[in-house]
Amino acid sequence: MKNTLSHIGQKIKRIRSYNGMRQDDLAKKIGKTRSMVSYFERTGIINKYTLLEIAEALRVDVEKLEHAELNIIDHLVKESKSEVAKKDNFIELIEKQKAEIVFLKETINHQWRLLQELAKKR
Repeated sequence: MKNTLSHIGQKIKRIRSYNGMRQDDLAKKIGKTRSMVSYFERTGIINKYTLLEIAEALRVDVEKLEHAELNIIDHLVKESKSEVAKKDNFIELIEKQKAEIVFLKETINHQWRLLQELAKKR
């Protein structure tokens, strides 16, 4: 499938590069060889199933990838990175809340032990 709006291989290369991914990295994610990824990027000739795998590996909506001009690709990459950052922030927040819960449980247990000791003394 060759896209005439702008070479889809160029879009794949641009997004891959923005993500700091090498051709080898993308190839491993989609189960292809580095030379196949190079071929896709050079020619833009790629079947829709492989394109779906690539879009998933690059965390980009396949429809946007197929129809966006190269100058819009920058926006797609930023949008994708923003979603990853949100997910990372969410995970970090969950970890902080877990640590706070552990701290609160320990505090409650400590206070409970102190209350039990005071009750024994009376």
